[in-house]
Amino acid sequence: MSGKHETGKHETGKHETGKYETGKPGTGKRASGKLVAVANMKGGVGKTTTVVMLAEALAADGARVLVVDLDPQASVSVCLAGEEILGEMIAKGRTLEAYLALKLIQNEKPILAPRIRANVSLTTHGNEPLALSLLPAGPYLRLVERELIYELTGRKYSMHAIEGQLWTLFQDDFVPLAAIYDYILFDCAPGISPMTEIAVRGADLVLVTSIPDYLSTYGLDAFVQTIWGSGRKRHSRLAPKRLPHVLVTRYQQNVRQHQQTILRLEEEAAAEDAGFRLLTTRIPQAAALSEALMPREVPPTFSGKYGAHVSQVLIPLVAELKEILHGA
Repeated sequence: MSGKHETGKHETGKHETGKYETGKPGTGKRASGKLVAVANMKGGVGKTTTVVMLAEALAADGARVLVVDLDPQASVSVCLAGEEILGEMIAKGRTLEAYLALKLIQNEKPILAPRIRANVSLTTHGNEPLALSLLPAGPYLRLVERELIYELTGRKYSMHAIEGQLWTLFQDDFVPLAAIYDYILFDCAPGISPMTEIAVRGADLVLVTSIPDYLSTYGLDAFVQTIWGSGRKRHSRLAPKRLPHVLVTRYQQNVRQHQQTILRLEEEAAAEDAGFRLLTTRIPQAAALSEALMPREVPPTFSGKYGAHVSQVLIPLVAELKEILHGA
């Protein structure tokens, strides 16, 4: 990945006021924010829907939220920014993969802030736009991650050293953003890509979204074992901070398989040697939630967008996450 679309004029720090973040980590007076990775080895399990809903629910609750897109499909980026704005950001190199290419492949010193789009959500709450920002992904993220491995291997880096490079980047560039934002949500790619693994290992909380059926939960054990099991010994310095928490999505109460799967997950999560915890909040299968991701001609209000799901799903979910992360 050459990063030729990335030019010096985008590195000057002269950002468009009101559109891109200009704050510096450490200048805010807020308490340290929390990093949350939303992940699953399997795709199609409501991950992006969960990230959008959770980001807007946290922002409606008064938090300042940043969404970091680690999925080359860029689903959460297009849901939040829309096709026009996302296309503009990709063209100007204001994406995660452009940043990674410049920093780790071309050994330049790019600035992360110009790639964060502020006030990206059109949803309003209390007559104000939600305080929601986005660091988008573009279609070449997976290619950049692959080229990164090739490039550093060619420089005689071991895989352990490459992981160390990514870990250092995460600690130096992403963790300090917690001084600006109350919550940083990482929408991880299906499977375990290099950046996904680093985000999962570095997050304060990992949410594993899963439909309560056989196929969706089949890879759960493998995912847990890869990151929290034997992998912990190999990556002792990168060990996750806590066990992952499974969030049931697209739940249909009248489907027997869903009921049986949840009972099994509850039993496994309650075991003494459990590899995961289970959230009590369930994201139902609902057309209204799917429609919430669709673009609208008129900017919606938060309550108008999610309707009864605000009180039935989103408020309980935010409360549960706060209890896990803050103990209150």
